[in-house]
Amino acid sequence: MILFLFYGIFVVSYSQECTTTIKGIFSKQIYEFERSINQLRNEVAQARQPNHLGLFEYAANMQITTWSIGLSRGAQNCAERCPDSINTCKNLKGDFGLLFHQRIVESSGVEWNPQDIVKKWKQNQQNAEQLVIATISQFGCGRAIKKSVDKYIEYVVCFFDQAPVDGKAAYIVANEKSIAKACRFGRSNQYSGLCASSYNKMLIMNPEHSSRIFESLDKQQKQ
Repeated sequence: MILFLFYGIFVVSYSQECTTTIKGIFSKQIYEFERSINQLRNEVAQARQPNHLGLFEYAANMQITTWSIGLSRGAQNCAERCPDSINTCKNLKGDFGLLFHQRIVESSGVEWNPQDIVKKWKQNQQNAEQLVIATISQFGCGRAIKKSVDKYIEYVVCFFDQAPVDGKAAYIVANEKSIAKACRFGRSNQYSGLCASSYNKMLIMNPEHSSRIFESLDKQQKQ
């Protein structure tokens, strides 16, 4: 009985602590996430930016990455748990890679830019490695905001279809003449340093379209 009461109190406390008011990502931000991550990967692959080790090394097999609806749903579910570490969503991510961003904001309607988040991730070696794993082909992100006294806390989470592996290089190092030469489907037409993707997009992103196209799993389950 005591255990039951303790468990009940714990669950209620957790629910009250993480009650999010803003949930989901607009298509404009989805487009910006995809563009920012691919631009970073392209510049690292062409040694225009240092990689996660701080080295300027060309890449022979860096793939272009595209948005995944499935991964975005998992990331949205994670964001609505108000994660303070990767362990918060450990049971959700499985073998997927995960990055998260948290900040205090003045209002629930605050402007935000995925490019700024990607830049901050790039500044941390472990996070930067996740962004430049050559075999990543899909990713998806989620966002939630909760009220905290007189301010708000924003949570942004991204899931990737590959995670870093200890002892395994993030990509095949190349020379200037062999950039993107180890690509199974040839070089990308959009990014000269990246490999073309084998995935066909099911949704064409319009950066000016501002309708919310991803909602929380909880809302979907209630419908």
